Amino acid sequence: MSNSPSESTHSSSSRENPSGYSNSTKMNRRNSRESPMAFYEIPSWVENVPSKIINNAKQSLRDMPTTRPYTPRDDSRYTLSKLNHDSNSFSASSIDYEAESRPGSSKTADVKRRNSKGLIAGISDNSVLIAAPPPPRLSKIIYQTSQDQVRSGDSNISNETKPPLPSNHQRSNVGSTSTQSTTTKSSHHRTSSASTKDDSSEENLIWKHEIGPLVDTLITAYKKNHFEQFDLTCNDLYNSLLKHNLFAKKSNKKRGELLKTLFGFISSENSFVRFHVARLSLAFQISSANNLRHIICITADLTSNKNNDHFFLNTNILDLLFETIPRIDIEQNLESIAYFCTTLKNLTVNNELICLISEKRPFELLKNILKRLLQLKDQAQLFEQLLKCLIPLTGTLRNLAENDLNRREFLSDELINHLTFILKYFTDKTHEDLMKNVVRLLSKLTQHTDCCMKLVQCSSCYRSFLKILVKHESNQALVVRICFILGNMMAKSEDARLTFMKDTHALQTLTKLLHSYVQLDSLVLKPEKLDNDDSISQDADVTDDSNITQFRSIENVINKVIRVLSNLAISEENGLIIIRRDDCIDLLFKLIKSPNNHSEELLVHVLMALNNLSYYDDSQSYINRNSETLAQLLVKYIRNEERMDCVVEAFRVLGNLSRTNKIRDILMKCKVDRLAIHHCQSDNVELLYAAIGVLINLTVDEDKRECLKIHHGIDNLINIFEYSVQSDWQLSSLVCKALWNYCDNNYEKADNQPLWFTEDQLKVLLTLFDETLNESGLESTDDESLDELNKQLWNEEYFPVASRLYQRVIEGNEYFKTVQINDHS
Repeated sequence: MSNSPSESTHSSSSRENPSGYSNSTKMNRRNSRESPMAFYEIPSWVENVPSKIINNAKQSLRDMPTTRPYTPRDDSRYTLSKLNHDSNSFSASSIDYEAESRPGSSKTADVKRRNSKGLIAGISDNSVLIAAPPPPRLSKIIYQTSQDQVRSGDSNISNETKPPLPSNHQRSNVGSTSTQSTTTKSSHHRTSSASTKDDSSEENLIWKHEIGPLVDTLITAYKKNHFEQFDLTCNDLYNSLLKHNLFAKKSNKKRGELLKTLFGFISSENSFVRFHVARLSLAFQISSANNLRHIICITADLTSNKNNDHFFLNTNILDLLFETIPRIDIEQNLESIAYFCTTLKNLTVNNELICLISEKRPFELLKNILKRLLQLKDQAQLFEQLLKCLIPLTGTLRNLAENDLNRREFLSDELINHLTFILKYFTDKTHEDLMKNVVRLLSKLTQHTDCCMKLVQCSSCYRSFLKILVKHESNQALVVRICFILGNMMAKSEDARLTFMKDTHALQTLTKLLHSYVQLDSLVLKPEKLDNDDSISQDADVTDDSNITQFRSIENVINKVIRVLSNLAISEENGLIIIRRDDCIDLLFKLIKSPNNHSEELLVHVLMALNNLSYYDDSQSYINRNSETLAQLLVKYIRNEERMDCVVEAFRVLGNLSRTNKIRDILMKCKVDRLAIHHCQSDNVELLYAAIGVLINLTVDEDKRECLKIHHGIDNLINIFEYSVQSDWQLSSLVCKALWNYCDNNYEKADNQPLWFTEDQLKVLLTLFDETLNESGLESTDDESLDELNKQLWNEEYFPVASRLYQRVIEGNEYFKTVQINDHS
């Protein structure tokens, strides 16, 4: 009885070793989901037909592996100029002194604004210890006094060094008046109580004998440009204020005086000075929106220079920032939010700071900021400000994603939804930086199944991705990453594959995209060496030689688009649609027709896609209608051993094509049987699977079986059988299928006897059957799960085939008088 093959498919390179051994003679196990379909028909006398054969064949369609687009972390730091910050608006004269003080009498303190012309011009790398002149009008502020200060009799800070201040401070109200302080009895009582506490002798003594001298030293150090002394004194001042809980005494008039002194240093370009002004101001919980904006701006400007990272690593200023931001109204303080996000973006280019910031669990705050910003998207007048917030915010999230410990934070439904929401509404050319940040983040996250499945559930993301691909087809940095994301989603989820293809423009968009880049590729000057280790791992963001960069980036896009198509085809519904799209499949044919013009990686991706697509046997398929042409093209690939990955994939496609007799005839004329037998000596497991698959299909025809004996194919197969048992039952099963077809003759005819095994071959086979057809002979390890998998594969893959092959050999024993075979039944 002659057996014909069923559909042939091949599994991916991911394998497990259930025996637990790693020596070179044992094969890695293939995942059971990727098991190959039987290459023979079940004989009519077999009652128990495995129902999983067809399902296993479908499941063997492989998702196409690929590298993530080359995206080094963006180590650039934003500066105020990049944020379009007007430095003229940031000077000592723009500080709201009155907002941070509170009058001690019924009259509002008359405070004069300083008219300083000292401006912040950025941070110089060498500005840390270089003397900088004090602000032009600092001395005038120091010597100016108010009547309240004179009446207070406070002599701990001399009149020469005291800046003028209102005598008190109110955090929640700017420019308080006497009527506000006496509105109700209760408020008056609280004010009186605060005043009593403020005037307590103990606190006054602290300000007079401990804080006052430190402030004197601070001002002197600043005037003399002794910035090391300034740094030490500020640290002492901070510790003293903290020790005596004076940061919390918002009603103390001395607080306002000290803040005004600090604000006098705000125009300095020295990093130490500006850091301490920001840190102390944040610790005092300044409430004026204008002042807070300036202070957070200082922190953003500090972070634009990596030499200032030590301030954030070694002090608590980050804690103070994270305590401050939740208290402010985001809509009313968009500029402050932009500076805060910029601060985090700049800091998260430093690995140490990524870990430090991650420990502070910032995601809830960042998520709330992102949510509130997106709620303002419809307010046209705020759109530019929103962009200035969203770009550094998404850049921060992208950098934080570098730490794998943060991945669980992105599993929040809201956070993933917010990110896809950005891609839905911010798709103009002017939003390119924002879109790049988001797709870079998603390309990183979707490499992990848990995050990828979260994105799969966002139904709006598919349309958003297609929209961007259409609008920004020429933007390679965007296209390559979106296709990478889609490829990940299609590889991991059947729902994603079906949902994406429900969009009527999905396949058309991918085909158009592929056509555009194939056309572009044909116009690019190719480098002499196409197969470079990192040739296709980079993208348009990386520049070296212009021609090589262009070639690499174009091929990278083509790779990612083909991967999406290949993974879409894992779904039978999608696969049947794609193979009928002639213009799409023709582009794949066009690519493999010119192997010398493309890198091996691109050709491998094309062949992998053709493998998945050629699985579907449909009369309207472009591949079926052009199968002879494709087979002849593939023969050229399997002859080129310089590109072994292409050889493996070409054999896999031929395994699908050789289901038809006309293709088998072509392959025999091209001596593919000899090439397949030759490669059966390889130690490349993937190549063994592919080559044996083709041999199984070829030996379906009785007139083609003799090739196994003539070209030493039987010896090669038995050798594989010997070292694959116990370590790879699936490979052993394939060998048994090939041997089954080989001896599937009417052995009662004498002229068929030469096709059978030699005495030595039979002895080896029967010994192997003795050792492997009994479940008790299975090897065990210390890992119970591996042992269970080993047993399952033995039961499902190996035993059904090997036992039938053994029975066939036994039945043919009477025709080999020189061989005595023991009864194994």
